[in-house]
Amino acid sequence: MHDNIFSNVTATSRALIEFPIPQGCKVDVSSMATGYLALTFTLSNNLTVNGSLAYLYTSIPLQNTLGTRDISLQDAISGFKVIDPQPDKKSNTNNNNINGATLLYGRMYFPGSCLEAMMIKKLTSQTQLLVKCINNPHVQNDGTMIVYLQKNAPRYLREFIFSTNELLLGFRCLYNLNNPQEQQQQPDHPPQTSHHHPQSGTNEDIAIIPKFDNSVLSIGTEIWYAARSLSPGLSASMRYSTRSTSTGKPLAMTLSVNPMLGHISSTYSVKTSVASTFCSRYDFNVYSYASNLQVGFEVFNYSKKHSPNTFTNHTVNLSSKENKSLRSQGQKANNDFKAATPIDTKGSQHPVPSVIAIRTPTSFSHNHSIINPIEKLDDYFHISPTLFPSQNGSQKTLEAESPVVNETVMDAFQHLVSESDFSSVFKCSTSFKDKQVKLLWEGRAKDFLVSTGVKFRLNSNDLNPEVAKFGISFSYAA
Repeated sequence: MHDNIFSNVTATSRALIEFPIPQGCKVDVSSMATGYLALTFTLSNNLTVNGSLAYLYTSIPLQNTLGTRDISLQDAISGFKVIDPQPDKKSNTNNNNINGATLLYGRMYFPGSCLEAMMIKKLTSQTQLLVKCINNPHVQNDGTMIVYLQKNAPRYLREFIFSTNELLLGFRCLYNLNNPQEQQQQPDHPPQTSHHHPQSGTNEDIAIIPKFDNSVLSIGTEIWYAARSLSPGLSASMRYSTRSTSTGKPLAMTLSVNPMLGHISSTYSVKTSVASTFCSRYDFNVYSYASNLQVGFEVFNYSKKHSPNTFTNHTVNLSSKENKSLRSQGQKANNDFKAATPIDTKGSQHPVPSVIAIRTPTSFSHNHSIINPIEKLDDYFHISPTLFPSQNGSQKTLEAESPVVNETVMDAFQHLVSESDFSSVFKCSTSFKDKQVKLLWEGRAKDFLVSTGVKFRLNSNDLNPEVAKFGISFSYAA
């Protein structure tokens, strides 16, 4: 559901450009009291000492919860998000088991009398009710309540919203025009085979799958009407996300328009490597002609305990840093694979596509062969049937002794990102209009997640650089 929410269309650019800088010193401590209840205590020192106490309760037990010691850095920190709007079948099965489940959240701030609460009620497998409440003496009428009715389908998400503040009524929706998940075949059945080669004209027993099925185009809009002040609101957004078929690197582009205010915003985000991401955003107002260009990037640092994960036989892009040192290993792997290819009655081998082997910390005992998407120039992957298991589940080739996991280059690149052992990340962003630079370092110190950063800006009077914000925060969860 996260990828289908309209407000998350620009989540990647916000994480890379608008990341928050800690103010003062802050400590968060969280723990699981029971399988259904989690508690969090926060203490901060920013001119004055203040804190908060929060709880999270679910009607079903929480599973697979990780503390700060075990969670991966890329999961704990907001960054580039690969768009996957449609959950897989396993997720849908789990959703059927939590129908009617309830989540309750509450937080009390001290000193003071500020309270906030949230309730999520799962009505059906695709529908849920979300209620947020805030009690704050600094808010009009001492508080406000917002109600969301959300329906998440594979191709769209719709939200009906009501807020007691200004009696606000809203409707938000996001539609996925081309969803790659719908084009994928059943995982239990191999792709269909074609006995005619489109280029050579010869009959070959090869499997083909669509090549251009890794892009998602999403279009959404939101409409608001404040009944008390009779004020309307309207905005629209478009998001295009794809992954390179030759390198597997994902990228995303968004365009947001507010016709009533005349505001136009465009973003471009790309995963330049396994450990780095770049993002840019350009804002323009058609009424005032005001514009702003913002740029941000993040660079992950590998842990000293583990070496970086690499493609061990990358025939697509051998010029990359990850693959130069593995060129000789890759050639040997291809030769061994061709030697194990069965020979037909005419004495010729079946055409073997270039493959890419990948090793990860959790799968050293498996050989991952990755389909080379540029082996042919048409719109299909051409795959030797020896790469797929036979109908009776037996394989009499090399794969019988060494299990092979077939995956595209896009999936392999994503596995490298998710399974890499990072120790820290450095983020930087700048705004040319605001003339400011933000630097943030987030990493692991023992069992704590540490975040520290600084924000520089030019003084409006003498144009000298000054520190606008500086702080450090510690988070611990068990």
